[in-house]
Amino acid sequence: MLSIREIVLAGARLLAIGLFLASGIDKLCHYNSNEILMAEHQVPGFFLPLVILLEVGGSLAIAVGFLTRFTSIFMALLSILAGFLFYQGFSHEHLMLWLKNASCASGFILLAIHGPGRLSLEYWLSIRRVKKS
Repeated sequence: MLSIREIVLAGARLLAIGLFLASGIDKLCHYNSNEILMAEHQVPGFFLPLVILLEVGGSLAIAVGFLTRFTSIFMALLSILAGFLFYQGFSHEHLMLWLKNASCASGFILLAIHGPGRLSLEYWLSIRRVKKS
C-alpha cells in the first residue's frame, strides 16, 4: 500500500514541472519571439532547441519519474542560469523573478536528493529488474 508520503512526492513532481512544461510549449509555439528575446540578452539562438528539449522532455521525464535525479540537476541549473541571464537589474520585478527561479532550483535540488519515490517509472523498472534476476 502506498503511503501519503509517496502520493505527496508524486504530486510534488507534477507541481515542480508545471511552469517548465508550459514554458517549453510556449517556446515551441512562439519560437521566433523567443529567439529574438534570447538575442536581446546575448544568448545564442542555437540554445533554444536545447532549452525546449530540457523544458518539455525533462518535464515529462520528471512527471513520470524517469531519470529524475539526473534531469532535476539540469532543471536546477537551467533555473539559476536563466535567472542570471534574463533577470539582471535592480528592479523589484527582476528580484521577484530571480527569486522564483531560485525557488524552482531549490525544489529540483530536493528532488535530485530524494529521488522520484515509489510512484515512478524508475521504481517500476527497478522492481522488474529484480524480478528478472
